[in-house]
Order: sequence, then structure tokens, then C-alpha cells
Amino acid sequence: MLLNVEENEDVNLIINSFKELLDREWNILGNKKHEATKEKVQDLFYKIKDLGIFQFLKENSNIYSFLINEVIGQNLLPGIIATTAISRRDSPTTIGVKYVPEIDKAEFVITPYGIAKVSDVEYIEVKSPDPSVKMYKIISGKWEKKEDFNLILLNASSQVIGHGIYCLTKAIEYAKNRVAFGKPIGSYEAIKHKIVDDAIGLELARSRYLANVGEPESVFEYSFKKSFKAILDSIQVHGGIGFTTDLDLHLHLKRIIMIQKILSPLIT
Repeated sequence: MLLNVEENEDVNLIINSFKELLDREWNILGNKKHEATKEKVQDLFYKIKDLGIFQFLKENSNIYSFLINEVIGQNLLPGIIATTAISRRDSPTTIGVKYVPEIDKAEFVITPYGIAKVSDVEYIEVKSPDPSVKMYKIISGKWEKKEDFNLILLNASSQVIGHGIYCLTKAIEYAKNRVAFGKPIGSYEAIKHKIVDDAIGLELARSRYLANVGEPESVFEYSFKKSFKAILDSIQVHGGIGFTTDLDLHLHLKRIIMIQKILSPLIT
């Protein structure tokens, strides 16, 4: 994206190493990521942990946490990896208000009421908007110290924007290569203006969490709104194929809807 963020050599190294690991171990699944087995997800979790990503999130500034979470969104990582990164912990952790994903794979649960071991939480499974992620409703729990839920909201914002960035990138690539009436469709104003508007919207959303502007709830709402629009526009730009399972755009859409659901009713 366009917004400049001060980075150092160590940060660039770990982000690049992270991307290389994902290309090697995860992105080879293509649009079948939602069909990954529990064993594959667990293996990927511990490879990411061994690489030091979760430790890096714990020990470094919020800015770098946001950048890593953008990468996680762009690569549509499994739910338990996504929520653990949002929580900035190095043990499998799920998050939410009334609903939490992947509690069957987690060791800890974080809500606005505090943190609890999964064994100390009562829950029931409910229908999930994301086919790759199981969803559960919290009934009760033995909550201990409260976590910084504002930071969780900001990390979730950056992850949501990561999903939008991926889909926007796919729309740009398709608009450059798809030819209609003798010209790339990206040369037509209807497509061009849509893509530019989405690029600006995502960049404005990024500026809110990277520059720490606004209340975390409003930052998340704005990020969700801009990412949601960018993903829908990407599906439309792709035409008929955009609505099929031949592409993974629909999975990114369902994932951000899932993230929005678990953070309700904090997000109105």
C-alpha cells in the first residue's frame, strides 16, 4: 500500500521470512484453504510459532503488530492463527464478546470480561458465517485479569484491512489482463474509478490504526466498512467468475463478516 511506515531491518526480515513460509506451506492450497485439515492447521501454527512470529508480536510495538496482522489477513490464515495473532499471545487463543471462533483448537479465551482457560468456559457450537471456522457462543466462564481489548480491536482492524488489500490486488490484476471490446477492462472508467476509490478507502482506514487516530471501536467499524466494499467490488470486477468458488474472494468476505460478528456488540 501507499502509506509509509518506518521499518527496520529486523522487521523486514521477519515479515519476508513469514511470507516465504506461507508461500511454501499454506498458499499452495490456493482456493482450497478452507478445506485444510486440523492436522495441517496445527502444523502451520507451530511452524509460525517456531519462526518467532507470535513472540515478535508480544515484544514489539503496536505498529509492527498491525503490519503482521495485515499479512495474516491477506493470506487468509486459519482462524486459530488469526485470533492468536490478534491477541498477541504465543499459545492458541480465541477472542470475542459473546461469540468466539475455534475454541475447540484454543487453550485460552479472551473477552472484554477477562481471560480464561478453555477448560473453565462453558460454550455451545453455533452456525458460523465462515465455512473454514467453527463458531461458539459463550455461556459462562471463570474470567481472570482483563486484557487490553482496545488493542485487540485495532489488531482486528488491520487484519480486516489485509483481507481487503488482497482482494483489491486481485481486482487490479484481473482488470489489467481481462480484455473486453479490444481493451483491458481496467481502462474503462466504471472499473478504474471503482478500484481507485477502494484503494483510497483502504489507505484511509490503514492510517487510522497506524497513526492511532480515533476510538478503537470507530477504527474497526471504518476498517470493516472499507474492506467490505473493496471485497464486494473485487467480486463484481471479476464478473461471473467472482461469484464462484473458483476464486477465494468469497472466503475473504466471509472471514471479515465472522470477525465483525465476534466483536459485536462492541461494534454497533
